[in-house]
Parts: sequence; structure tokens; C-alpha cells
Amino acid sequence: MKISFFPILFTATVFATPALAVVPNSHDLIWQSVTFGQSTDLNFGSTVLPEKVGVNETLSEGKPVSAGTLAPRFTIESRGGKLANSHEGVTYYYTELPADINFRLSADIKVEQLGPETGANPNRQEGAGIMLRDILGKARENPQPMGHEEFPAASNMVMNLIRTHSREQDALININASYREGIQDPWGTAGNRLVRTDYVEAIDFAKGKPFNLMLEKNNQGFILKYRQEGKTEEITLNEITPDIIRVQNPDKQYLGFFAARNAKIAVENVKLELSEGSAQVSASEFLATPFPLLITQESSSVALSDDYDFQARANYDGNFTLFQNGKRLAEKQDVKAGDFFHIKTKLENDETEFRLHFTPSLGDNIGDNIGANIKQEQEKTLTVIKSHSVLPQEIYIAVNGSSNGDGSIEKPLDLDTAIQHIPPGGTILLQPGDYSAVTLLSENSGTEKANKKLKGVTGKVRFVGEVLHQASFWQVEDIEVAGASLIVHGSHNEFKRIITHSAPDTGFQITSPEGIGRALWASHNIVKDSISFNNMDKSQINADGFAAKMRIGDGNTFIRCISHHNIDDGWDLFNKVEDGPNGSVTILDSIAFMNGQTLNVKSKSASIGNGFKLGGEGIPVAHVVKNNLALRNNMDGFTDNFNPGTLIMENNVAIDNKRFNYLFRKSPYENGPPQGIFINNRSFRFHQPSAYFDIVNGSRLDNNQFIIALSDGTIGSNLTETSTTELLTKLRVLSEIDFTQPTPGLKEAQEIQKLTQ
Repeated sequence: MKISFFPILFTATVFATPALAVVPNSHDLIWQSVTFGQSTDLNFGSTVLPEKVGVNETLSEGKPVSAGTLAPRFTIESRGGKLANSHEGVTYYYTELPADINFRLSADIKVEQLGPETGANPNRQEGAGIMLRDILGKARENPQPMGHEEFPAASNMVMNLIRTHSREQDALININASYREGIQDPWGTAGNRLVRTDYVEAIDFAKGKPFNLMLEKNNQGFILKYRQEGKTEEITLNEITPDIIRVQNPDKQYLGFFAARNAKIAVENVKLELSEGSAQVSASEFLATPFPLLITQESSSVALSDDYDFQARANYDGNFTLFQNGKRLAEKQDVKAGDFFHIKTKLENDETEFRLHFTPSLGDNIGDNIGANIKQEQEKTLTVIKSHSVLPQEIYIAVNGSSNGDGSIEKPLDLDTAIQHIPPGGTILLQPGDYSAVTLLSENSGTEKANKKLKGVTGKVRFVGEVLHQASFWQVEDIEVAGASLIVHGSHNEFKRIITHSAPDTGFQITSPEGIGRALWASHNIVKDSISFNNMDKSQINADGFAAKMRIGDGNTFIRCISHHNIDDGWDLFNKVEDGPNGSVTILDSIAFMNGQTLNVKSKSASIGNGFKLGGEGIPVAHVVKNNLALRNNMDGFTDNFNPGTLIMENNVAIDNKRFNYLFRKSPYENGPPQGIFINNRSFRFHQPSAYFDIVNGSRLDNNQFIIALSDGTIGSNLTETSTTELLTKLRVLSEIDFTQPTPGLKEAQEIQKLTQ
């Protein structure tokens, strides 16, 4: 039986009980410094003084520390990196110990810098202190390839952490007990738990007084201490076992001092005491908190006829039992998580009560405590009112339509009434005009065999408020959304000829709310022949043309779409570690050009404006990207954005993107999936010079044409017979943008797409 709980993580790994490791002499240990993780790259400049960019180092007597015995005094300074919920980027001065060794590590620490020096507020991703980890990240490359950035590095860990007091105040610091468990993969694992507890608050580090920090591991858990001028504060972590750090590497543990993101500490008087640990050799069991059981209504509370389609779904596998006015219609019908429970019935009364009973299929290996987190069963009641309105199968609506209309052209309905009354298989025809915001709820869904339709008829049909589409099984065609976003939470929808523009965030976004479980994530939506442009948020860094990000399921597809002049990316497929991997997205025959600016606002940053941004946070996802064009975007044409998965990249063309045309970095993760497959992709530079050649790492590369570093140190192309002189001449002419046009680049991009596909 399939277990559908998400996220459910079992990190228990039980081993035989070997003899305990010999306790090493602490004076013989090798200490060394390493910098790893996201934002530690040599180019990272956010909230960093220009002269400090790339500074991530451990110094002793003014020189970088070498691998060897512990330096008696040292400083750790990190201007990059971050302390994120699921991973770190740090500079780490550490030693390696057998995993079954207990220890007590203490030192006198003076905080010399914590927080930005650029005038920006701290974001609490900065910090320093003592850290214990189960694995290290791959060391930052030095020298680093131009434009290269480091991947996230995730571990199970315990920290005695120095962090800023608040986002508004970095003159004060807190001392924090932090631990993370549930990490199974070096890029991070969904559902992991990060616990942070401030046990000392509001210390004025500007006075320059050192204090003593201590981290102790014993057979029961961990003890963390802070001491300064006779004052001692202590916190004990007994809710986690000492083996919290034995998940990814059961044999080794890494212990030392660290700094991240605009932090600098001076450390001296280090004391390390080692002792035998417990003979128990089993990693801590971690069970992520399950999502609450959720049953969603997927059919209307209003019916126009006796024929009625009852529909619901749940975020867990289980069985449904349905009663209609007390009469059983279905008995324990098994339905997979996220699938639709569907029953056709007749309504015999003007008012009908449906009672739905759901029993989740928990399974034997879920854990004894599961009942404390979700109800074993759930019941919902739905009352359906049979309307006596006589409406056609095709309902006309208008901006000035009325709830008393009959759905004809002469007497149109208002949109809200039409949405409430439209039966499966029916069509809503929108007459020209400006409509306000609208929400299609899940209860407004159509069915698999009878989709509902929302179509603009002749003239301009425009929404000037947000369109929130939570329903499933709809076809939406020929509408414009101006000054607002179209957001899709539902599944199995098709959108054709949609125009979104001038939104205060992403124009067209497929996403899902937090906490509903993967089974209910937006899935199998198709977007065709649509355009998104001129979208810009207040911060001017985050508004994309199209996005399928932040909790999306499988099967979302874009076909023949155009994204241009958005302040951030053309397409954004960003993924958060905390959510788990997105489903695979397919992008076909589409164009992204001149993103990173709008039609009337020039780019203010060289770090925004990708054409196709294909992932995030180191999570492998196998997106499919074929027959697309990236032209003259402000950053990269096609970029992995830290997605080391098996991307399918085929028949794509990138021309004159400001940084990279193609950026697909080598995965730093051992035992990760094979990297992308690249077939018949082409890269050209005609009018936009760049210091960067293409970086493409994949498990298969066939018949591609990329920008490469030539033997004489210059940048050129590995031209193949697929790029004839005639083709190059045409592309050179077509890619010269006419900036006098109302939409610069549109005509050129469309002509290039015709020529190259």
C-alpha cells in the first residue's frame, strides 16, 4: 500500500554495535578551515562593503590558517554565506571526530562585526559561534570560475549561535541554542525541523567584551553555556539524542567555530575535552510532523438541474463513504491522495444534504504518534440548493450584468452569479469591459469529462483586479489581466491566449498554499499562446512573467508563450528546500526576451533578469525545456539556478544575454542524480558582449553549439555545421533590437523563433 503522508521522513538507521572508537588525544587533532554553501561565492555582494566582497577566511597572526594543530588565537570572518532554515553557507574552522565520541568545546569569543555595514537592516541570516555537523559542504572554489555561485549545503547540526537581536537592531546580539534534524540529502530534505531558542538576549557587543561559549555533547543530549563576568546561562537539549548528527555520516562528526554573512569573531583560550560516548550506535529517529488531514469540496453548493456531480478530494490516501439525505451512495471507495472522488446522482429535493466520511489509510509503518497529529477520520456535510433559475448552457455575462439576468446577451448575468451556477460542461461568455477581482473556489470545479469554460468574446475582456483560480477542470480563454496577477492553485486547467501585464508581482503564477500537502499541489495545468510583460514589484527584484514555483505538482506545461520586459525573470521555477521538490515543468516553443527591466524602468541590478530560471536551492528536479528562445535578458538566458537534476534541454537558442547564455553548474553533491541532458542547443553573441562563456555540465551533451574559452584566452564559439554562414548572417541582423518600437525586441524575437525552430 502506498503511504501518501507528506512529508514523512525516517532517518532512523540502525547498525550493529561495534566497539567504541578510541578516544583521540585532543592535542593531536587536525584543524582546518573551509568555506562552503550558498552565497559564499567570491562574487556575493549583497549588503557587503565593496572592499569586503569575497572575504571568507580564518586567520591566525594575520595569515590564513593551515591544516594542522589548533591555532591558539584566530579570527573567522565571513562576508558571504547565510544561515537558512534548511542549509548553511559558512566559513568553518573545524576538526573531525569519530561519531561516537563525546566532547566539551569552549572558548572565549569577541564579536568584532555582526550585521551589514552598508546601512541595510540585518536579515538574521548572519551569525557565528560553535557548530557540530554530520557532513561538510563542498569547499568553495578558489580561484572561482567567473560568475560561478556555490550550491546550498545541508546537514543535521547543533549550534551555540551568536545572532542579531532583531531585524531592526544589529547593535545587540542574542545567544541562541539551535539544532536541525531530518536532513537526509546534502541539498536538504523537506519537512526537516529547525529549532532556535534564544537563551540570552540583548547583549551590547559594541563594548568589545569577550564572553565564553560552550557546547557539550553527552550520552543524554547537549548542553550549551554562555559565561561573561561571573554570569552564566545554560540550556540543555534533551529532546534530541546525541546521534542527531549520525544520519548522513554515521562514522564521523565535525566540530568547530564558524561565521556567516557579515560576521567576524576573534577566538582564543579554546578548550576541547573528549570522552567515550554511548555504545548505542543508531541514529535518532526523526518523524516530520504530518500535514493536517484536509478534505476539499470540489463541487458546487448550487445546482441548476436534478443531475448533480458530487466531487471531493483529500491530501491522504483513504476511502470515502457518501450519504445523500441519509441514504448511502458510496461505501468505503478507495481514492488516492489528490485524486478526485466523483459520484453522479439525482437531486430529489430543493435542498439536499450530503454527508461525506473519509478514513485515511495510515499504514503500519507511519508511527504510533501519528494519531496525535491528524484525525483518524473526518466527516464533512454539504448542503446543495437546487436553483430554479433557467439558464442556458452558454451563459453571457457583462460588467453591468445582474444576478437577476437570464444569461442571454440581452439580459446578462454578473460574473459571480455565473460562476456559482455554471454546471459542469457549461460555458461563461464574457462580454467586453473591465471586470474587478475574481476568485474561482475549489467548489466551482468542473469534472474530468465535463470541463467548465470561461471565455472572452469579441472585444477586450479585461480584469483589473487579481484573478485567483483555485478550481480544477476549467478552460479559460481570451482574457487580459491588467495591473494584477493571475494565480493558479487548482489542477487540470487549460489557459489559452491569456495576457497578463503590469502586475505588482509575477504576472501569471502557478503555485499552492503552504501546509496542504503535496497531493493537493497545483498540477497538470497547461498554458498556451499566452503573454506576460511589464510586471514589477515595489522592490523591483521579484516580479516574473511566468512562474511555476513554490509547491507545484507534476504536469504543468507552457506552450508557445512569450515573457518579456518583466523586472525579474521570464520564467521562474524556484523551489524551497522546506517544501520538497517541485514536480517537473515542461516549457515548449516559448520566448523570453529583455527581462530584468520593464518597458519604462531600466534594470538597476546585474543580478536579476534571467530568461528561464529552472530551479532553486539545490533540489534536483527534471524539468523539460525544448524549442525555446532566450534573447537579450539582463542576466542569464537559461540557468539551473542551483538545480542539479536531470534537466532535459533540447533545441533551445540563447542570443546576447547579458551574463551567461547557458549556466548549468557542476553538482557538488555525491550520490546525486545524473545531471542534465543537452541536445541541439545553440548559443550566439552578436551585439551584447559578455565576459562569460557558457558553463554546461550534463550527463549527456550531443550536437550543441556553446560559447567557449578559446586557447588564446579569448571567448569564441564551437561552431558546427549546423550554424552556416547564411544562418549566422540572418541571426545577426534579426537580433539587432530596434529600440524605437513600442515593444523593443518583440518583432525580432518572433522572427528568430521562426528561423531557428
